[in-house]
Order: sequence, then structure tokens, then C-alpha cells
Amino acid sequence: MKNYNKIILLIMIGFMLSCSESFLELSPQDSVSDEEAITNLEDLETSVTGVYDEISGAYYYGRYMFMIPDVMADDVKQNLSANRIVDYAEHVQNVSDSQANALWTGMYFANNALNNIINSDVEVTASTQDEKDHLIGEAYALRGLVYFDLVKLFAQHYTFTADASHAGVPIILEFDPTLEPERNTVKEVYDQIISDMTKAISLMKTTSRSANSNTLSSVAVKALLSRVYLYKEDWVNAEAMATDVIESGYTLETNANYLNLWAADNSTESIFEIAMTETDNVGSNSISGLYLSPAAGGYGDYLPSNDVVSLYEAGDARLGVFIDDPLLAGDYAPYRVNKYPEVLGYDNVKVIRLAEMYLIRAEARAEIGTNILGAQQDLDVVRQRALPTAPTTIAIGDALKDAIFLERRLELCFEGQRLWDLMRKKKNIVRTQCTSSICEIPYGDDTNILPIPQNETDVNPNIAQNPGYNK
Repeated sequence: MKNYNKIILLIMIGFMLSCSESFLELSPQDSVSDEEAITNLEDLETSVTGVYDEISGAYYYGRYMFMIPDVMADDVKQNLSANRIVDYAEHVQNVSDSQANALWTGMYFANNALNNIINSDVEVTASTQDEKDHLIGEAYALRGLVYFDLVKLFAQHYTFTADASHAGVPIILEFDPTLEPERNTVKEVYDQIISDMTKAISLMKTTSRSANSNTLSSVAVKALLSRVYLYKEDWVNAEAMATDVIESGYTLETNANYLNLWAADNSTESIFEIAMTETDNVGSNSISGLYLSPAAGGYGDYLPSNDVVSLYEAGDARLGVFIDDPLLAGDYAPYRVNKYPEVLGYDNVKVIRLAEMYLIRAEARAEIGTNILGAQQDLDVVRQRALPTAPTTIAIGDALKDAIFLERRLELCFEGQRLWDLMRKKKNIVRTQCTSSICEIPYGDDTNILPIPQNETDVNPNIAQNPGYNK
């Protein structure tokens, strides 16, 4: 991966590519050290902190990790005046796409930084061994998260082939300037993700270093791992991981305080969220910048589709995440997304929260089939939090699975998950309200995943391009 190796060389001289901040401009607490520079516990902490800062960038969790899959699916519609990530909304992205290149480059940059941390040789005293272990555990967990995101974006989902033998992404665990890797299979990538996250859990404490959900704890890693197992259709482990998290002490926000999830950081049900502060200064490059109206200081490029808004029942607390905009008319009336209300991008990005744990466990139990009552009860926890008058679930079989799938759409919309849910359930993307010719995209379509950037394929003869993408 020569392009990847060039990035590493730039890292080694302390310079970051233009898609992110220069290392020379970062404070010591935000910088990412190379392996040789990590010599003590403070260096480890500085390096891990730098990775959190890196993944908060607009190219990753600060905007595109959620926005790109959401505009490719059916819950988000494109404003005719939109001029950002329009190619993804219309499924006409190409190999020279700058967002795909920024994601690929930046995520492998983060991977390299994490490899440096994991492979470092830091000696500590017995009294600080637990601190070191936790930091190394965070690095393993973050590396697992990076690979999980890479394989979702650049490869078809796990069960696309019967044995997950289709092309995933290259697994790079050590620095090698001569490396020109092939793509590992999706199964191999998932095996690495699970290995990294399992190792992380064995090293980490149940509480985070930050004493909130801005950094990872072993419980937060279990939450992420439950999602990995769900996508893999390993129902037994998905249920087990979700159960551990549900029993760990997090609590759902009440019906009356539901909007506190989005108005405040580190709510009682937030398990892991990416900190976004005034110092980060993402401004209009944030998720909110693409959703909020120009009158509110945003671009207003994307709106909630009537497809999803129409699914909520009257009185559902989640209707509060849609706000009326009287300036919208016709096909665009009448709502905007308000899960990210701070137009300057100071809202923490919620990566995973407790409501999803109940839905993961409900789906796993429904698929296993031995605890249908438990699946129904888990579904009702989420449904009745949002709408206390909702009837108790009595559905079984496929009807129960469909109800859980619908509840995921209602609860997790605009959180970057709808596309992956459609893919893993092998469903077409159907837009009954669409503003372009792309109203239905079939399951398995080449455009449902991103192209390997041309910058990469040009310099690495061993890496195969995704089907359907030509230079």
C-alpha cells in the first residue's frame, strides 16, 4: 500500500495530510506519537488522546461516517440545492471521489497510530500497570472500530457470500514501508475486529478514563462488539454482549426527557460518543451543518424523508427530533433533522447508546427463537419509552423480526445505521419520495459501497478495485 506508506513517512516527520490538521499545529495532548516516541505512560496517554481527536474530524465521525451511509439510504432526502456528497445521494460516486479518499487515508492513518501504540514497549511500575493496560486496551478497541468502519464502507456486508470470502480491506498491524498488500476477506477482517475488541475488554476497566462516555471503557467495547456480532449474525454472542451492557448500570432517558439525548452530552444512556468541542472548531463541516437550515446557519443540504417521518405515531417522543421549517414547501415540506442541534458542531456524536443494546438483544433473541418473550420485552422497552401508550408486543416469528427492524429505523435514524441494516437484511433501498432518477437501488448493487480510492489503486498493483468502478 504505497499511498499508505507515504502517509506513514509523513507521520514520521511530523506532518499530517491536508485532509486533517498538521501535526505541527497540534498541542502535545492532541498529537499522535510514533512508536519510537512512546517511551512512558504519559506518551501512551497523549497518543491515545490524539487518536480520539483524529477520528473526530469531519472526514470521519465529525460528519461523513454518518452522513454518507445515510444519504445513500432512504431516511434522508436531498435538497435540490445540495452541493455536498450529492454523488452518494444519487449513487454515482467514482474512484476519484475526495470523500472516499479522505476516509480511506484518514482511517489508515489512525490505524497506523494505533499500531504504534499497541506495538510500543513501555515499562511501568506495578502501581501503574492497570493504567497502561487500559490505555493499550483503548488502542485495541479503537483499531477494531476503525476496521469495522472500513469494512462497512468499502466492502459488501458479512453474509453477502456464504462464507464471507468476498474482498474486505487490507489488515495492517505493523509498519512496513515495502508493503503492497492485497485485500483481506471480510471474514478475516471481522476476525481481526473481534480479536482486537476481545483483547481490549481483557485489558480495560469498566469505567472510562474520562469518567464519561467520551472515552472507551470495557463496557463500551462490549457494546461495540455486540453490534459487530449482530452484523455477523452471531446471535448468541450478540445477545450475550448486549446483556452485559444492559446490566452494567446505564439507564434510558425517560419519555419526558427524550430530547435530552440530543440537547446534552453524556446522557444516562450514552455508552460511547465522540467529543466535539469549541476547540475542534468543525463549524459548518459538522453533521448539523448539512442538516440545519441556512436561516439557522447550516447548509440545509439534506432533509428527513417523508418515508420515515410518516412511520411515527402521534405522541411519539421521537417526533421531537424533527423541527418545522415554514420556508420549506412542496416536496420538501415541512421538517428538518434536529438530532444535531448545535450548528457550530459542538454536539458530541453518539456512536452507541443503550436503546440500541435493547434492540440488538431483541433481534438476537428473536433469531435464536428460545426467548421470544424476552425479545418482545426488549422491543417494548424502546417502543414504550418513546410512546408509553404503545400496546404490549404479541408478535412472533417474522412479524416480531419485522417489528424490531422497524423500531431500529425509528430509534436510530440519522445515526449512520440505516444503510447497513438494509444491506444485512438483503433489502433494496426504496425511496418513495425522491428527487432524482434513483428511487430504488437493488440489494447488492455495486454503488452501495464506496470505491477503493484511485490514489490507492494507482500505486498498489495488488489491491483490487470494487466491482462496478472503473478509472
